Parts: sequence; structure tokens; C-alpha cells
Amino acid sequence: MTLKMVRSWQKKDGCCRNVVKAALSGILNGAYASFNLVLAWVYRDEWYLMMAAFLFPFCIIRFLIFMIWKNGSGGQSGLEVLHSSGVIMLFLDAVMAAMVYIASMRQVTEGHREIIMIAIAAYTFTKLGLAFSKAVSHKKDERALLKTIRCMTYAETAASMLNLQRSMIVSFGNENQEWARMMNIACGTAVCLFMAAIGISMIKYGRNRNEIKNRGSK
Repeated sequence: MTLKMVRSWQKKDGCCRNVVKAALSGILNGAYASFNLVLAWVYRDEWYLMMAAFLFPFCIIRFLIFMIWKNGSGGQSGLEVLHSSGVIMLFLDAVMAAMVYIASMRQVTEGHREIIMIAIAAYTFTKLGLAFSKAVSHKKDERALLKTIRCMTYAETAASMLNLQRSMIVSFGNENQEWARMMNIACGTAVCLFMAAIGISMIKYGRNRNEIKNRGSK
């Protein structure tokens, strides 16, 4: 009886931690998406508008995961969220490709203020640290919802690194436009391929787990 109580407490404690992390991560990403909307308005730059459009769906998915954890559910719902998130990831990959096209065809001559660059860099390195932490600490945890969060974190990190690279070129290295164009195309292509791989792996994993589950229920 005592062992059951301990396991129950551990499960509740883990669920509470997941709820808190999901809430904080959602707030961070929502704030950064809104920040990009403000930049789009200030600089009249489609790049930041599309970056916000890229980030907001992830905020919605994180809110959905937050609600699932808060209600103490998972299982099949987690697999459905994982599969749906993979499909959304592929759609957002198309958004990213459009962003890369814009960056390669249209050069912005107006640089950014130092405080803006610091904010973009701070978010990027925070996401990089979180991605590394999740990759190490949750590497063997194959629960659907945690895998969804890991994959989203990886995609957000890649996109934020591309955003930082592009913003740095605009602010500090925009004199050589051909070099800037090549850098945006090379880094953007790498991020698009990375995101496509993540989306496909999420869809494939969700389908495989569903098939295994269906076989077990027969």
C-alpha cells in the first residue's frame, strides 16, 4: 500500500512539474511571438510577421498540452497531438521556406537597435539551452506529449537561430548583399530540411505507436 502511495505521489509531482513547465514555456513563446509582431509593425518587415505566424501555432499546441496535463489525461490524446503537430510542422516548414525566399530576394537596409538584438539573442540562447537540456535529460522518454514538446523546442530553436542570423546580417553585415543573400539561403535551407525531418518523424512515430496499440487491443 505504501509503495502505491509513493508511486502515486511521484506521478502527481511529475504531472505538476510538466504543467508548470508547459505554462512557463507557453508564456515565453507567446511573448516572443508578440515581440516579432511588434518588430514587423515597427520595421514594416514581412520577415518578422511570418516569424510570428510561425511561432503562434506552437503556442496553441503548448496550451493544448498544458490542458491535457492539467486534466491528468494523455495516452491516445498524446498520440493524436503528436501526429497533428507533425502535420502542422510540415505546414510551418512551408512558412519557413517563404521566409527564406523573402530573405533572399529582399534586403533590408535599416539596422536594429542594440536592445532588440540583445532580446533576440537572449531568446535564441535560452531556447538552445532548453533544447540541449531536453535532448540530454529526456532522450529515452518516449511519451507522446514529451516527444511533441521536444520536437517543437528543436524547431523553435532552429527558427530562432535563423532569425538571429538574419537580424545580425541586417544590423552588422548588410553591406555585401550577395554574401548576405547566400548566408540566408544556406542557413534557411538547412533549417527547412531539419524541420521537415522533424515533422515526418513525428507523423511516422505517431502512426507506428497507433498501429502497435491497435494490434495489442485485438
